[in-house]
Amino acid sequence: MATQQRAERTKEIVLRAAAKAFDADGYERTSLSRISARARVTTGAVVFHFGTKANLAEAVMQRARTVTRRAIESATSGSPSAVGKLMAVTRTLIDLLENDEVVRAAERLARELTPQGVQEEKCPWRREVARLSRAADAEGLLRPGVDAMALAALVSYVVSGVELAMRRPRLPTDEPWLGEAGALDGAAHVRVERIWHLVLPALEPAGEGGERPRSQIGSPSV
Repeated sequence: MATQQRAERTKEIVLRAAAKAFDADGYERTSLSRISARARVTTGAVVFHFGTKANLAEAVMQRARTVTRRAIESATSGSPSAVGKLMAVTRTLIDLLENDEVVRAAERLARELTPQGVQEEKCPWRREVARLSRAADAEGLLRPGVDAMALAALVSYVVSGVELAMRRPRLPTDEPWLGEAGALDGAAHVRVERIWHLVLPALEPAGEGGERPRSQIGSPSV
């Protein structure tokens, strides 16, 4: 039993080390020897548990899919409307991408290794975003003429864009003209809130008397 527990612990350490390496350097620039050095185990131990670098990358992506699926299920349980759930999903995704190197590494691996159509088919959060966008349309929560799948694509682009922005070095706050990354500064979750504040009025029909829908964010300066 103790031997099995040690083996499982080593396997987990290797998986986490691989995620950090893939996240930092991408698939092509990551070697088994670099992963073993991060994990502080022999390359033989890495091969014993996972066999190949491709198997390791798949294990990282599978773990990320499991973690993301559970997080999404939790995020969507607190709001009655599809639009509210969609916003909750984006917040959860950004939190995962900021704080979980496995999820962040998997997003990079999927971008580098998976064809676009297959990536969308396997990715739990992209499927959920598409489902919630269709549900928002079915519930009458979108303005007439708003395309549900265009909304799903927009949310997907925002999440992917914020993830890519996380990887860019921060620019001086007093010199935003140096590049696009300075155009929307602040922590990733703040960027997403500001984007939702901008987008929601164009998506949701106004309520009686022209009041703003409940799912809208209250302050543009978040």
